[in-house]
Amino acid sequence: MSILQELSKEASRCVKCGTCLASCPIYAETLSEVTTARGKLSLIESLSTGEIQFTSKLKDLLSSCLICNACGEGCPNNVRVEEILLEARKELVVHRGLPFAKKFLFLLLRSSPRVLPSYLKAGSLLQGLLLEKVPQESGLHLRFSLPYLDKRRLIPPLAKRFFLHSHPSLVKSPQEKRCVGYFVGCVTNYLFPHLGETTVRILNRQGTSLVIPHEQTCCGLIAFGSGDWQSTQKLALSNINAFEQFNPDTIITTCASCAATLKAFYPRLFKNADPETQKKVERFSNKIMDLSQFLIQEMNFLPSALQKSSSPKDPLPTITYHDPCHLNRTLGITREPREILKSLSHLTYVEMKEAARCCGMGGLFNLTHYGLSLEILNHKLDMLKEMGVEMVATSCSGCMLHFMDGIHQRGMNIKVLHLLEVLEAKQGR
Repeated sequence: MSILQELSKEASRCVKCGTCLASCPIYAETLSEVTTARGKLSLIESLSTGEIQFTSKLKDLLSSCLICNACGEGCPNNVRVEEILLEARKELVVHRGLPFAKKFLFLLLRSSPRVLPSYLKAGSLLQGLLLEKVPQESGLHLRFSLPYLDKRRLIPPLAKRFFLHSHPSLVKSPQEKRCVGYFVGCVTNYLFPHLGETTVRILNRQGTSLVIPHEQTCCGLIAFGSGDWQSTQKLALSNINAFEQFNPDTIITTCASCAATLKAFYPRLFKNADPETQKKVERFSNKIMDLSQFLIQEMNFLPSALQKSSSPKDPLPTITYHDPCHLNRTLGITREPREILKSLSHLTYVEMKEAARCCGMGGLFNLTHYGLSLEILNHKLDMLKEMGVEMVATSCSGCMLHFMDGIHQRGMNIKVLHLLEVLEAKQGR
């Protein structure tokens, strides 16, 4: 049975009941049947029978999906929509190839771990020529339009010094109780190195040393989501080999998208590989933990000093939490970030209505469908405005970037923070 026939067989389990319409963030904006899960599954069935072909129109339709898996979560037949669409995108790349821009980007990603940083280091020196500072904001705007980049977009500046360039491969805690690996991720490494530094400080204070392999590279999610599994496999093996030489028993991440890729998507990439490679990938993926999960489950982290005690005289600043799709639906982690936020004595935690609704980032979807991405985000921003909160925290680098951009577009006075930044503000540096 061909791959297309296998995908069609799984897609045919969809009974077209329409449950997915209510949960799809794209359908809520477009009201187009073909953007829904059942619409795309019907296309895949038609593709396997030869009724339609791998055309540019089909490419556009299959790319019009956030892969948030809200449809799969609510499907009464448990149809694996996310897996089917990702496999279909892979087949699309096999038959039609990649656009030049993506091909060049993924070539950079899968090159030597030193090549991409060299390009970006040059970019950090030249960004003043392409970008202009936004007054009173820690962001930049394009001086002129570039492919996939809207001039309205708020772009964080590249860090002057990347995280992996400024930290040794082993950072020991003075009171070492255990040692874990740290997968840094591109956004932390190149844009927000302070998040990595915060991670090191928090874990070192808890008696945890960190192994930070300098040969680690991009997790590969954007290539995987675009159907370029070959590039993702190369990135996966590079990362697995980078950590294998240190052999930590646990590898923590501070980005939900990276965590989902390393833990859930890597095994899918190698499901048809030889048994030895499959075991190697499985050993690596089983070690992956989101940092909030690690702190709560492994470190029993919520010391009494952080617990709320008496009622304060003045109202405390309010904060809410946005559930990243990859942390919530892919990995099932929702409790731990909230436990951390609720325990902090310097803030009042307020639960966001529809906290698990996708923000519209979706990796490269935010580049290829920027306007639609912002429309989806507006639902979340409306909720924040209605709640009147001063801060929104999340655990995904992509979600952070998207919220920062959207809040800037609407001129809202709300801080966007990583969960770790909130914790660090209490504990002190």
